[in-house]
Amino acid sequence: MNQPMTQPAIQTPGHEHDERVPTVSVREAALAMRLTGESRSAVLATEPVTDRDLVDPTAELWQAGYLRRGRAGVDLADVRAQLRLVHRESEQAGRYCAGFELETSVPTGAEASVFFARESLDFVAARGAQRLIEAGELSAGSTYFYELVFELGSKMRSGTDSTASDPDAISIPVCGPEGRRAPSLAQVPIRFLRERMIAPAEAPDPDHYPVFITREARERAERISRRGADTQPPVETGGLLVGPLCACPETGEMFAVVCDVLEATDADATQYSLTYSGPTWARIQNIMRARQANPATRHHRILGQAHGHNFMPAEGAPPCEWCHLQPKCTRTSAYLSADDRTWCRAIFNAEPWQLSVVYGLDAQTRPVEAFYGQRGATLERRSYAVVDGVDGISFDSLPSTSPSPLPSPSPEALT
Repeated sequence: MNQPMTQPAIQTPGHEHDERVPTVSVREAALAMRLTGESRSAVLATEPVTDRDLVDPTAELWQAGYLRRGRAGVDLADVRAQLRLVHRESEQAGRYCAGFELETSVPTGAEASVFFARESLDFVAARGAQRLIEAGELSAGSTYFYELVFELGSKMRSGTDSTASDPDAISIPVCGPEGRRAPSLAQVPIRFLRERMIAPAEAPDPDHYPVFITREARERAERISRRGADTQPPVETGGLLVGPLCACPETGEMFAVVCDVLEATDADATQYSLTYSGPTWARIQNIMRARQANPATRHHRILGQAHGHNFMPAEGAPPCEWCHLQPKCTRTSAYLSADDRTWCRAIFNAEPWQLSVVYGLDAQTRPVEAFYGQRGATLERRSYAVVDGVDGISFDSLPSTSPSPLPSPSPEALT
């Protein structure tokens, strides 16, 4: 896949809205991914973007527009949004579709919108390509291009609808999935956590919601993830990040506190994969049920995952000749693989607060880590802050909350 890339970014109300063409909501248009070959002239296939494909983007809009603005009782199922394509110009590509934007109006009358780069739906393009491969119409490993488009209904194709000639003037309605409730949030002033900060791991990014990790949980996550390095050959080991999602009663901001890590015992581990088995999930679910039945930990939920890539990057190739001159080696095994991302999308579907941390080595065998959070419906590097414990902090429930769901076991593996 070879496309001009655009970084996804959360848009604040009014940002990039003043000069755009007013949109008209229509129901005779559907979002799709158009695949073309290397010549870019012939259309190979058009793969529909389903409602399920849009769950994670809709959930991210929900978090940005409601949960992070003091509207913790709004269920994802109640979110109503409009989707429009975003076109841009470049000297090389000319006019192209950079992605799409979801916009919703919150009860206060304000608007919230989030931009999603087309790469956030690259799995839709891959799905369409796989259909072509299975039909013998595309060779495995072939280069193809993809672009988001609106597939128009018969009325619009006939030209009787004036919006058909201008894709910028089209928007389609998008709804949250049925049955998805608001998460159970603990109520605690965020300043209590900031007062206990040891140091942020990196400069905070305001586009990501705040995340705090206790020093003990951070050390445990790394210890569990690197445990597989002690075997010959080394294998992947890891666990799940656990703690409460919180809402600050003073600011309305939503944040997470990682307090513990549940080790993935009885998992099937190899040098390049970690598969959670049935017994692995059974143990985790039993632990989480017990914690949610305890008033002191009733808001604990699974927030994400941690695992170790206990192998050298680039199959152990020696460092480059300039490596010793650089403050940080960029060749590392600490990264989320494509299979890792697929696993996270399956396990943490519609949970835009999900977190991932991967521990690995750089080319000089030094230990490194990479911490990820969701933005633009994909997992990207983000920062977090370490706190010196949470003893003495009272976590009280907010009204209109529901129990935290337990994860559904998945056969797919982390790699």
